[in-house]
Amino acid sequence: MKNIMHLNAFLIHSPMNHTVGSWTHPDSTVGSSFAQPDMWQDVARTLERGKFDAIFFADQLATYGNYRARTDEALVHAVQFPVHDPTLLIPMLATVTERLGFAVTLSATYYPPYMAVRKLSTLDHLTKGRIGWNIVTSVHIGEAHNMGWENMIAHDARYERADEYMQVCHKLWQSWEADAVVADKTSGVYVDPSKVHPINHKGKWFSCPGISPVSPSPQGYPVLFQAGASGAGRDFCAKHAEAAFGVQLTPRAMKAYADDMRARVKNLGRDPASLKFIWGIQAIVGGTEEEARRKQRDINERVPVEGGLALLSGHTSHDLSQYDLDQPVEDIEIEGIRGLFEIFTKMYQSGDLGRDRLTMREVGKIYGATIGCPQIVGTPEQVADQMEAILDETGGHGFNITPSTMPGSITEFVDTVVPVLQKRGLHRTEYTGQTLREHLRQEACA
Repeated sequence: MKNIMHLNAFLIHSPMNHTVGSWTHPDSTVGSSFAQPDMWQDVARTLERGKFDAIFFADQLATYGNYRARTDEALVHAVQFPVHDPTLLIPMLATVTERLGFAVTLSATYYPPYMAVRKLSTLDHLTKGRIGWNIVTSVHIGEAHNMGWENMIAHDARYERADEYMQVCHKLWQSWEADAVVADKTSGVYVDPSKVHPINHKGKWFSCPGISPVSPSPQGYPVLFQAGASGAGRDFCAKHAEAAFGVQLTPRAMKAYADDMRARVKNLGRDPASLKFIWGIQAIVGGTEEEARRKQRDINERVPVEGGLALLSGHTSHDLSQYDLDQPVEDIEIEGIRGLFEIFTKMYQSGDLGRDRLTMREVGKIYGATIGCPQIVGTPEQVADQMEAILDETGGHGFNITPSTMPGSITEFVDTVVPVLQKRGLHRTEYTGQTLREHLRQEACA
């Protein structure tokens, strides 16, 4: 029997998702209406109809401004900007769904742990246990400047700090005993103070003496996702995450990542099976393979090179405008997301995709199309075949699927690919749990 294929929609509260220029596509109806609740509620209903685990919201706290040391390219091409707060969408999406989960990106660098616990636990209450947290340490200098910091914390130090951050969060989540809330009208006692415990944390990076301001939520704490790519990031993911989000361009690279992560998890004394692997992909579906390929070409040709490079420059904190667009990419040391840039400097150059070298122009197009996630292209059956093969080859558990156009490609995937997966016994036909953690831990299809 096949294990369940976990599916999330990988979205941003922005005019585009992870395809630069997608808002200009005739099939995209987002544009300036991306902040309207009706569209988002329709998307949530569609995803619940498709029995998805969750919407997985990416987020950022600044305009990308590394490319040419300015924000012009990011603004002109709407490169994940403007970006509105996704946490404020979640309650209105929860009101029109019953089981769909919501994983939100929240920076462990700029949100104090006390505030993160307050926000996430409140959302977990409001959604009846459907919240996840994509833990990030933030990657570009614009975010630091917007938060009043002159410089970023060094890469490895960010993860050292984030490790203590998670200690504080877990202490706060555990500061209430499960039965601390009495709510006895006769005695007038709402909380039994003997069952609420100040954490009195004082460490290298954080000081927090108190208790969580939110009573225990349905899940206790959100489902923890992490996308560590560098060595320090992978160690952090192996220690803290319940699901690793991997951005890798080929199944071979996905398997290498999963094998490495399982070894790190085991070295930390955790059961390697306790970490799920969720791969980023973009599915492009057509009635025929030829139609799907045509749609792929149309989508990719719309990607502006400088928009893609502005995005990658932001993700790596490195100004890629200094390189000739038609010269091969060199292996350079960068301070941002090192693992992301290595997708191009190592994997592509290794011949995994039939190429020896890539130019910076090609990198801008490829990264701007999917941020390094592979495009899965074909008829519904062919897309299902490829998804199944990826999980079989890599030992992965599911996918974060980013749309090529919004919201049409989401509806198309749910209406055409999901039934194929369900017929093959690869995807649930009904939810068996209420909470997001129950969705993630479900192994057999209902």
